[in-house]
Amino acid sequence: MRRLPRLLVINPNTSTGVSQVIDALVREEVVGAAQVQTVTASFGFSYISTRVAVSIAAHAVLEAAAKAIAEGARPDAIVLACFGDPGREALAEMTGLPVIGFAEAGLLTAAALPGTSLVSTNGTVWCEMLNELVLKLGLGDKIAGIRSIEAVADDARSIASFLVKEAKALRAERIVLGGAGLIPVLPEVIATADVQILDPHRIAIGKALRLAANRRPAAPIVPAAATETFGLSPFLAQALGEPAPELQRCDGGR
Repeated sequence: MRRLPRLLVINPNTSTGVSQVIDALVREEVVGAAQVQTVTASFGFSYISTRVAVSIAAHAVLEAAAKAIAEGARPDAIVLACFGDPGREALAEMTGLPVIGFAEAGLLTAAALPGTSLVSTNGTVWCEMLNELVLKLGLGDKIAGIRSIEAVADDARSIASFLVKEAKALRAERIVLGGAGLIPVLPEVIATADVQILDPHRIAIGKALRLAANRRPAAPIVPAAATETFGLSPFLAQALGEPAPELQRCDGGR
């Protein structure tokens, strides 16, 4: 009997409530076609809204993955459950696994469709960082604009009305609305809007499932043996191919 592919889902913020929402969405989307393990960052911010928070979250996702794998997880793909993908490339490098972020998956899918798209999330700093990601991915000509909904009332109709108005002003064919905190309200926003809204969270989960089911093992890329580190957790040290700190000899090897 063929085993189910395994997904490791990492919430880069420290909110277990958000992790529960994400986990429920992943399980709903895979419909039993994969084993799912969702983990929460053990340090950092409960809500990621600044560049400082993003930088710390990137460290936290490496730690979370290293810990999960050290404790027996054997994922075939990782879902980085944040619309901004902190640490995505480093996580792929460290683990040798496909790492699918909410933001990259949504942006690439939107860019593959005809015309242009409006991207939206909650937070002006996030909009700045998403714009940087758009340019990095070479999608500048496919994204009509990036808008924050932080000044909009948090009910679905208000969000939908604001986004539709912005999309039409920019002549965008569709909207990509992302952010783990928006997952509960997103279905109603989609149903209310008269412009197509893409759900980057479900897109990322679907992509992760496909990659996990067809994964070809790849060796993780780790620093050369001569590269020294200091102060890493036992889990990160092990993930990077070093002896765990508690196993290192105190006599310097004499």
